[in-house]
Amino acid sequence: MLQPNEIQEIVDTLFPLLDGLNLWITEDLIRRLMARLGRDEGFLLTGTDEWQMQVLQEAGGHLEAVQQRIRAFTGASEEEIAKIFEDAGIRALRADNQIYARMGQRELPLSDRMVRILQDAYERTNGEIRNFTRTTADQSQRELIRALDEAHLKVMTGSQSYSSAVREAVEKLASSNATVRYPTGHVENLETAVLRAVRTGVSQATGNMTLMGLEERGWDLIRTSAHIGARYGDGGENPGNHFWWQGKLFSLTGRTKGYPLFYESTGYGTGEGLGGYNCRHSFGPGDPNHNPYQDFDSEENKRVYDLSQKQRNLERDIRHSKSIMLSYKTAIENCTDDEARQKLQEGYDRTASQLSSRNKAYNEFCETNGLKRYNARLHAVKWNRSEASKAAITSRQIDTFTEKVMSAEKTSTGIAITAVSTHVFTRARFRGLSAEQVTDALTRPLSLGTIKVDRSQQFIGESATVAINVDTGKITTCWPTRTRKVKKLKGKGGMV
Repeated sequence: MLQPNEIQEIVDTLFPLLDGLNLWITEDLIRRLMARLGRDEGFLLTGTDEWQMQVLQEAGGHLEAVQQRIRAFTGASEEEIAKIFEDAGIRALRADNQIYARMGQRELPLSDRMVRILQDAYERTNGEIRNFTRTTADQSQRELIRALDEAHLKVMTGSQSYSSAVREAVEKLASSNATVRYPTGHVENLETAVLRAVRTGVSQATGNMTLMGLEERGWDLIRTSAHIGARYGDGGENPGNHFWWQGKLFSLTGRTKGYPLFYESTGYGTGEGLGGYNCRHSFGPGDPNHNPYQDFDSEENKRVYDLSQKQRNLERDIRHSKSIMLSYKTAIENCTDDEARQKLQEGYDRTASQLSSRNKAYNEFCETNGLKRYNARLHAVKWNRSEASKAAITSRQIDTFTEKVMSAEKTSTGIAITAVSTHVFTRARFRGLSAEQVTDALTRPLSLGTIKVDRSQQFIGESATVAINVDTGKITTCWPTRTRKVKKLKGKGGMV
């Protein structure tokens, strides 16, 4: 019997392989996207036939590259999965033998039949992974074609500016992640699909080993493992409510009276039940005189389960922000158009600020609820100290810039300053403007623009021109004031 934490952690060695594959696919997508979009608007505004030929050429190259990468991943993952199954089998047999020994029974050796069970489960799991990872390259190619065609259409029809279309395309590809398509047509995240397949395969293999041991001994009683935070399904007495059947004794055949039937109660062998999708429970020979699992309070179990789900969501959000930032970095490095580079940098800056907020929220959540902080679950491939430092510095710069501008409180006309967009920070940095120059324009303008239809008004200062929404007080953009305009306004005496 494997313990719940063992089933949860035993596949962790696959994370680096999956992260590496996912990041490589995303980076290749971004590089090929920027090869078509990252030069200038004129390069994007080509005829439809010529554009489609360029897109198909790039998409074909991506398809071949991903297929080759998938083959390399499959070889490495099969080797790692073999180690996982071997380790799981040894651990499960050792745990069962400890229970048998406590009840005065002889230990079971690792028999040829048990090895065949492990081998069969390993081969089925690898077969399943090979089948659905074959679809990953096709899915990725479709994402690239879709992103390129959408950007092309938006710019050609004038529904979106070139630079905005580039940034949106990068964001979509960066957020898509590698996926797999099942024969049913269902599409799922590659990481989720692989990890679930391996966890399920391990649970079934070790469970069938235990059943073989029970059969050889003629042992009828089975005890399921238990853990705090078990899923509770609809709360009823059914296989989907793992809290209901965990830690209990069951009869395998029904010959031991007074105990519920194992298969009917736990749903062993089904997706929703024991050993099913992402289930961390297992089972072993049952000793009616010894229960190593404490009775869990249902409300406490529900609280812990809900907290664990919230924690996983926060961890996924943090990893997602890191992946987005790495994608923006790749896009910026492969972009030669200044306007598009600025839009991409704006996305990077905004995500850096978001990452800082998410890290803070995660730390506070763990501290408030007495939860362990899992650094391994926050890890992203290629996210090293240098990347973390750049992100932290950018976030601090945004906060400092915002605080300085917000400290002005009101414009010269009495508009309360309520917010500063990341767009303002990025434009100011690209154009060499400081927070002080932006503040000076708001509080001591040389002139004011008229209020436009979108309710924005320009405050024209000696160094900077700043636009602010007169209704909301949000500063929306800024740029350097032209020297000629400054001279003209000063010559007129500026504002009265």
